[in-house]
This record gives sequence, C-alpha cells and structure tokens, in this order.
Amino acid sequence: MLATDGQGIPLTGILSSASTSEYNLIFPTLDTISIEKRPNHPIKKTKILIADRGYDARWVRDELRSRGITPYIPKRRKKGQKDEPKYNQEIKPFYSTRWIVERSISWIGNFRRVTTRYEHYSHIYHAFFQLACIMICLKWVLK
Repeated sequence: MLATDGQGIPLTGILSSASTSEYNLIFPTLDTISIEKRPNHPIKKTKILIADRGYDARWVRDELRSRGITPYIPKRRKKGQKDEPKYNQEIKPFYSTRWIVERSISWIGNFRRVTTRYEHYSHIYHAFFQLACIMICLKWVLK
C-alpha cells in the first residue's frame, strides 16, 4: 500500500503478503506518515484521503472522520441498483485526481527488483522498495 502527496511523491508505503486485504492496511499506512515541515515538528496526519471503492466501508469512513480526515471514497452500487450513487458525482472533482497515485505506483513498477520479487527475505525486498521511493523523490527534487 502506498500513500503519496498531491504531486505523486511517495510519503510512506507498507508491504504485505498478497493475501492481506488492503482495507486492513489503511490505518497502519496512515500512522506511518511523517513529514518534516519544521525541525522536530513533523506533520503526522493528512487532511483528506482519496481512495478507491475497495475501501468503501462505514467503519473505515467513521474511523477516518474520528481522526479528523475527510474521506473521498466512492460508494459501491447496491444489489440491483443500476444508477451510480449520487455521492459519487459529488466527489468526482476530488476523485479525478486519483490518477496521481496510480502514476506513482507505475513509477515504482519501473524498478525491476521491486516489480518481480527476486529476494527470499522480506527485509531485503522492503529495502529495494524504499530505495525506489527515494529515487522517485530525488527525481522530483533534482528536477
């Protein structure tokens, strides 16, 4: 799971097995965000969260709101419903920026050692994942 800023720069990422459901990783990922704005005063939480339909659950929305985060998560259609929920039209301007995260995931996919896991040990694979994120950040800084 990957969290990015508005430009697509990776802020944090958590790796897990393929069988782990993503909505179980949302809060551990959000807890690891730390942005140094001033020395010794990191920003620990985001103001908004834009996620895909996989995170559409009432308990996820309630927990995000209790943390002071505004969720922009499209709702799924109910069984037998043909039209898109009205809420999805309301959040469309926010959700249309979701491509930024997808672009960041594809940038990480450009690193061969991260795309295909060749390493037997997970800590080595995690190190290559972090290295890929660092290289993406450096690309933006040196631009």
